Amino acid sequence: AICYNTAPAGLTGTAPAGGTGIYGYQWQSSADNVTFNNIGGATAPNYSPPALTATTYYRRIVNSGPCSNISGSIQITVYANLTAGTIQSAQSICYNTEPAALTQATSPTGGTGAYTYQWQDSPDNVTFTNIGGATGVGFAPPVLTANRYYRRNVTSGSCGTVSSASILITVYANLTAGTVGSAQTICYNGIPAAFTQLTAPAGGTGAYTYQWQSSPD
Repeated sequence: AICYNTAPAGLTGTAPAGGTGIYGYQWQSSADNVTFNNIGGATAPNYSPPALTATTYYRRIVNSGPCSNISGSIQITVYANLTAGTIQSAQSICYNTEPAALTQATSPTGGTGAYTYQWQDSPDNVTFTNIGGATGVGFAPPVLTANRYYRRNVTSGSCGTVSSASILITVYANLTAGTVGSAQTICYNGIPAAFTQLTAPAGGTGAYTYQWQSSPD
């Protein structure tokens, strides 16, 4: 059994016997173990198959003068191409808050059928770093103060490691209230000047609503 698009070990066999004592060889391959076709140039006692992307059967014909015999076939099982599956989902969160946990949207497929996981993060969607201890199917990110990309690596035995598409957690800038002006001193029962905005609020989602408050102390 081999991974998708890899070359199996060379095929060897025991020496033929009988016939004239002089032997010629022809290797054959089949997709279904029923219909076999000669492999061009494969006329040596042993044969090294190429990289395979589908399960294939092989056998060897031995000719000796007018005599011939066919070996039993052997099967080379090719695991399906390893895919990472997908994770969800992109989010937008407030500064210094914890995003919702990242979960699996679609499962990995192919490879040996057994998988291990490693989550990674990145500030720029280019350079990713392993997150210590983040080896589960899902992952709960910590509190964030800046945009962060996440992806999940999937490994399946000797069939290598593949990465899911990354998702972005957008972190809004820290919300600031801006300032209003200005302090005043007025006569008893007088009306102060209207309060105005000196500096605008910033951060958050960029859309703001307002509520004024008062206090005696």
